[in-house]
Amino acid sequence: MALESQVRELNDTVKNLVVLVELQHQEIQFLKQARESAAAPASQMFMPVVGPSGGNRSLQGRWNPDIGVVADTVLTLDSPKEDEEGADRVSVRELELVFGSAVNPYSRLDVTLAISDFEEMALEEAYLTHFGLPWDLKGRVGRFKPRVGKAIPVHRDSLDTVDEPLVIQRYFGLEGYNKSGADISKIVELPWPVVHEVSFGVLEGGNGEDGTVFGEVRRRPTIYSHLKNYLDIDDVTGLEVGLSHMVGSRDEDTNFEVQVLDLDATLIHHFGQDNAVKLQGEVFHVNRQESFTEVEDEDADGNVFGGYFLADYRINTQWAAGFRFDYVELIDNPVENPDKAEVGYTGYVTFYQSEFARWRAQFTHIDLTTGDDYNQVLIQGTFAIGEHKHKLQ
Repeated sequence: MALESQVRELNDTVKNLVVLVELQHQEIQFLKQARESAAAPASQMFMPVVGPSGGNRSLQGRWNPDIGVVADTVLTLDSPKEDEEGADRVSVRELELVFGSAVNPYSRLDVTLAISDFEEMALEEAYLTHFGLPWDLKGRVGRFKPRVGKAIPVHRDSLDTVDEPLVIQRYFGLEGYNKSGADISKIVELPWPVVHEVSFGVLEGGNGEDGTVFGEVRRRPTIYSHLKNYLDIDDVTGLEVGLSHMVGSRDEDTNFEVQVLDLDATLIHHFGQDNAVKLQGEVFHVNRQESFTEVEDEDADGNVFGGYFLADYRINTQWAAGFRFDYVELIDNPVENPDKAEVGYTGYVTFYQSEFARWRAQFTHIDLTTGDDYNQVLIQGTFAIGEHKHKLQ
């Protein structure tokens, strides 16, 4: 695991050096062109230096960003028979257009646009990452997925399941949580074998689609911090433990009434080159301070709890199977409901056709707070072309 981290750091260093060499080469070419233009007749000074079929072809296309497309198609079969969006039909749940490129040797811009067949185009991410801050800090500004826990920072095409865990859907939004803001992070090197990463960010307020943790006012900021710790237990086993904290507002005032504490842990053990098991768990505790219901009830104290546990077994290069258990206490749960929490059971099988094509079948059963059962079958096909930063695993 540590070797993989070192390889990624070396790759990033090489990319930065390549960009620096390209920029220097461009500057040299510009100076040559300026010198030649000074000696050329006036009639030739506005002629293009490099034509579409001639000249120095090494300079052509260097302004084009890396472009990728990820198509996420889903067949949904669920127990409710209402004609809802995406219910009992095949849909292009999301088509991601991904653009990214180095702005200079120390900065990179990444943009993700999301389209579906029942929603308009939306800006999912657009942020600048700067690597040259003092004290080896790395900063981001724009719209992005914050480094909170394990599931929130991950795009849906990189999840182990078709959908986000229930606690993410119910608390932060059906499609996850991405907000505009700024954050910084730093790798902390200490004289023991644990690698630490510290992150701190300020985001706009509000939730994702149908989220319930924060209020609807976007101008009241949400502040988050995250500590990630990674340890190589041995050559084939790695453990990551993270702690996140969020504070924000639940209404239009300037107070920070909402406190969110998140603890996550991931253990990965490799049995062979293409055979591994991953155990991942995440727990959220939400304190909204004031009671979230007007009905007098001893349990309605503004504290709710939710989490999930995931076990994923990579059978070989192409096949994987797993199970996810969900438990989430609803923030807006009516008191007359017989159950305080939703409990979900999800099983899935994944076929990795290639690095750019993946198929997944998933069944989910949820015990709702109303006392009813909810069953859902999802058949997913995810396909990617081009270059992008979150290819299929």
